[in-house]
Amino acid sequence: MKKRNIFLIIAALLISSMACLFGSSEPQPTPDIDAMTTSVAATLRAQNDQAPTRTPEQVVETPACLPLHPGRQILDLPSGFTAGVDVSAISFYDTEGNLLGEKQTPGLTRVRLNQVHIAGGISNGISGVPLLYASSEYQGIIKANIGSNIFQMDSSGEVVALSGAEGVFTIISYSAAEYTDEGYLTTIKTGEMGELAAITPQLTRLEDDVFVYNPLTVHVIEGQNQGTWFTLLKYKMSDFAYMPYNGLFYYDISQNQVTEYLSTDYRIKGISPDQSLVAFGNALDSDPDADLPHFIVRDLVSCQEWIFPWNESSIRGGGGVAFSPDNQYIAWIEAGGLTIDDATQRLRISKLDQNQTTLVDSELENLTGLTGGEIPSYIAQVSWLSNHVLLLQIGVPGVENYLLVAYAPDPAFPLDPALGANQAVPLAEGKFTGFLYP
Repeated sequence: MKKRNIFLIIAALLISSMACLFGSSEPQPTPDIDAMTTSVAATLRAQNDQAPTRTPEQVVETPACLPLHPGRQILDLPSGFTAGVDVSAISFYDTEGNLLGEKQTPGLTRVRLNQVHIAGGISNGISGVPLLYASSEYQGIIKANIGSNIFQMDSSGEVVALSGAEGVFTIISYSAAEYTDEGYLTTIKTGEMGELAAITPQLTRLEDDVFVYNPLTVHVIEGQNQGTWFTLLKYKMSDFAYMPYNGLFYYDISQNQVTEYLSTDYRIKGISPDQSLVAFGNALDSDPDADLPHFIVRDLVSCQEWIFPWNESSIRGGGGVAFSPDNQYIAWIEAGGLTIDDATQRLRISKLDQNQTTLVDSELENLTGLTGGEIPSYIAQVSWLSNHVLLLQIGVPGVENYLLVAYAPDPAFPLDPALGANQAVPLAEGKFTGFLYP
């Protein structure tokens, strides 16, 4: 009850300061918090009931790009999300921020999106849904919490990233790395969750550079593992604003073949949930933060491209690009400042339409409406909770844990039509670790 009261107070502050988000000076009426909560919940439910715009029956595409794309991944909209305050447990929430339960994660390396994966849908509740995670125990293992029981799934070595097929599937992909005198020995292993221990890594790389495998997601057709999208990570490097993911590759498991879509001359900024859109910029090895004054979004099926210039103040470029489930919106974070210590952030949100319509282009000091009047200290993660609702992981001065805030940036699709545009509501505390699906 105490936690709910905290969220209600923050919600009241958020709603009362909505006008501050873009500088409106008109007085705002005191909101009815219960009515607001009910209205927002109903809106989120309605939005999440909408099917994705692309389904196999609606769109039959002939790939126009080379190399050929394996096909757009078909996904339901998220029905919730997971987050962790610390390494002891991961909490499960529905899209309205209601706590569904939690699963213990003894030995979890760190609370991060690429260290945790939910392997299955939650239509029948969360108890039996496998939560897989990377653990540093025994020099590196993959563990799973299934029905409150903890299992060791594989002896992995040092886990770089853990991923898998989104939705109802139990197909996993993870990479590991081991330092040797000849460079990093890195591997990728992909397969059914229960078969990991018996599988030999499908990909192995040993080079005298600092690149290691970093799986992004698994491609599935009719429940069958088709392959893994991956990039290369400059491992254990520091002093950069955004993780140096270089190149984009696809491992076809049936052909035992790797296809290069982007070389390591390009730095990956993000990939869409349906695996068809990729955001990238140039990778200039002389400076981990160096970048062109723009990034590119490319449709890997049709070859259509959009170019998004960085804001002129964002001299450190940007990253963390997130695509909405219907590929109609894009959000990302940019950074300015001469050094990491004096870095400043900027939130950008645009439509992926012909005009690349800008919805948000604001420094943190102008985004007080996201945090109840406080200037956010940091935006760590952007993801799309639905086609029109963004989930932001925000640091707030004086608050120990991150806040996960639902934000509706498009005035045409507010959280509550009665309150107008640019609304934000806190849903949970902690670091975002992934979405839940029906």
